[in-house]
Amino acid sequence: MTSGDSNQPSDRMADAQPHDGTVSLDELLTETSLHVDALTESADTGVAIRYVYPTELTDPSPYLRGQELILSVGVPVADQPAAVIERYVSTLKRHGTAALLVGLGDLFDEPPAALVTACRELDLPLLAQRAAVPFRRIIDWADARRTADRIIDARERDLGSMLRWFVAGTLGAEPIENELAARGLAGVPAAVCAFPVEAHAEVHRLVDAHAGAVAVLENRIIALCAHTPEFNAALAGSALICGTAVAPHPQAMAHAIPEALEALQEGLRCRRSVRIDEITTLEGLLATVPKVRLVPFVHRLVVPLVDHDKIHNAHLTTSLQAFLAPENDISSAAAQLYVHVNTLRNRLAKISELTGAKPFDETDRINFRIALWAARNMGMRDVAEHPHP
Repeated sequence: MTSGDSNQPSDRMADAQPHDGTVSLDELLTETSLHVDALTESADTGVAIRYVYPTELTDPSPYLRGQELILSVGVPVADQPAAVIERYVSTLKRHGTAALLVGLGDLFDEPPAALVTACRELDLPLLAQRAAVPFRRIIDWADARRTADRIIDARERDLGSMLRWFVAGTLGAEPIENELAARGLAGVPAAVCAFPVEAHAEVHRLVDAHAGAVAVLENRIIALCAHTPEFNAALAGSALICGTAVAPHPQAMAHAIPEALEALQEGLRCRRSVRIDEITTLEGLLATVPKVRLVPFVHRLVVPLVDHDKIHNAHLTTSLQAFLAPENDISSAAAQLYVHVNTLRNRLAKISELTGAKPFDETDRINFRIALWAARNMGMRDVAEHPHP
């Protein structure tokens, strides 16, 4: 056997090489030094490989944890009928194996046709490593990647600690400025993005393409990138849930990071990317309030007007909306409604009578705005966004 010493199979799971999931099938195939070729097409070449496991067991299922790359010289399938080969492939697939790699040159120069057919039909990626190339090369490569990932992870946590101390006021701006300069972010506004920690791999794919930095801050990921149209478009085009803010200069990170984390809370609620300026408005604040807290506003301040309008066609609801519109006073609101100012005054007096709240009182005006916003967002058809009686 040409690879007798180098491809020594191991049937103990302790010999499998654990990986944190950053190695993908595509990375394995594109690493030219490994001489690995795909014999079947995979619908997802980004699938993670968490373990590299050399084994010649015909049934390794007791030792499988999922997402393994199985390395075999072909003992389980050599000179076996198609039914046995299909059962072997089915076992690997059922236990979540990421891919099967066969080493050529020991038992056969080409894998059995039945193996290729079974892997294709069961959608298990089948790979081949060229003759005289040891499995050890794959194991060492995966182990080196795992070590590199540990270093990257440590750097991310170190940066996260610096950012946390800076936000807390126990670290000056100079170390942050130095870190940003080292990452090419000196002297430019930075987009500060907060993500759930589960999105780590996806965040890296986005941020690495725009020369940004990633930090792990407790149970959140903070990404720092140059605030450019290109990055903003890439973020908007992704499916990532995040909260974003902008730091015009390093000192502003002390405010931008908490803002991004706050925006992430709203992003998690509505399952999308949310900018901080979206929630630093009355509407943004109301969007975070449970509907049950807003229902009393609607019942007290909107429902009596809607009911009265239905009976008397009095246009109280549209008149209130026009009066409360930004930059409107009673004269401009009356002009917008095509009514005399005294007519609008009479309508506002009726609104006060029905609700007990005064449209000219600043506190009650805020309460009316809350009630109208909630009514629209609860789907009340009688409360239009842009009323025109």
